[in-house]
Amino acid sequence: MTHTHDGISGRSQQRIEDKIELLREEQTAQAVQEIIEFDKTPADLKAAMDGFIIGQERGKKVISTAIAFHYKRLGGALKEALAENNDDISLALRNIRAPRANIMMIGPSGCGKTYTSETTSRLAGVAFVHEDMTRFSEVGYVGQDATDILIDLVFAAGGNPTLAQMGIVYLDEIDKIASEIVAYKDVSGRGVQKGLLHLVDGTDNTVQIGKERIQLSTKNVLFIAGGAFENLEGLVKQRMGRQGYQGNWKDYLLTDDLVAFGMERQLMGRFPVKVVYDRLTTRDLKDILTRSADSVLLAYTSDLKAWGIDLELTDDALGEVARRAEQEGTGARGLISVIHRVLLEDMYRLPGSHTGKFVVDGDYVKEKLG
Repeated sequence: MTHTHDGISGRSQQRIEDKIELLREEQTAQAVQEIIEFDKTPADLKAAMDGFIIGQERGKKVISTAIAFHYKRLGGALKEALAENNDDISLALRNIRAPRANIMMIGPSGCGKTYTSETTSRLAGVAFVHEDMTRFSEVGYVGQDATDILIDLVFAAGGNPTLAQMGIVYLDEIDKIASEIVAYKDVSGRGVQKGLLHLVDGTDNTVQIGKERIQLSTKNVLFIAGGAFENLEGLVKQRMGRQGYQGNWKDYLLTDDLVAFGMERQLMGRFPVKVVYDRLTTRDLKDILTRSADSVLLAYTSDLKAWGIDLELTDDALGEVARRAEQEGTGARGLISVIHRVLLEDMYRLPGSHTGKFVVDGDYVKEKLG
């Protein structure tokens, strides 16, 4: 009997590899079947999103519609392709012809762009990868290459390249790779944008992961891009003024405006669905604290409950926390920071020394925040 260097016999090694391959095939077949049977309507997705994402009604409608139609379309195309290719999933995926509607989300930091994308991918039951575009640069500079996104996508799909080809990629801070010449070096972002165009176009790629070379197509991957695009509003309003248009700039946003901002026209043309998110108001932030299933306040309340402490924030305390978070300009993310600063000392001293109700009012919040 031959043994490998780590003591496992060649036969045992083959059995292990066969089992892994069988599990992967079963996982793939199940995922494909779920996409074929995908039947969530846009209204279904939005209703589920409402439990997590507060406000942004138009944004949620646009995203839920795009996601629902994408996977309904992909499911129908998969079913047809499998019938034509003797149930060969890999062959079916290669032969699919299903148009995509990639999404561009524009709005200030902390308004829910990333959270919306994560939530919808979870509801769709597909692999999701979040890519911060500020980490990417042109070849020759410190950073990552755009093709690294594919490696991250494979990992997000549990190492299964077939599942990766049906996933969602969220390109965060895409506005940070707009074209600009920096004095000490050209990091215009043009090279990164062209690299992204290659991926978003739906091309076949070879990805090297360790010793393994994986073939991966992005033609069925849904790309969602997000960015704050500061000063974009001014560019749109200037154009509207020149053309004699009046109204809400968000309703008049064109690809031309994103090009004027510094984005490549060809890349922006691959994101036909565009939605502008609003800056969260104090009312929105207060509602997030009390109504979102992922509220930081609910998390802290649950944590303290484990120590027998019943945390309660009065209405004026909630309003003050929301007001401070809005002042800091970091949106929903700011709530975590504000709540933590208010409760830090209490979270340290109360466990083991206090049980029962612990009420925090507006004056207490002001005292803690200064």
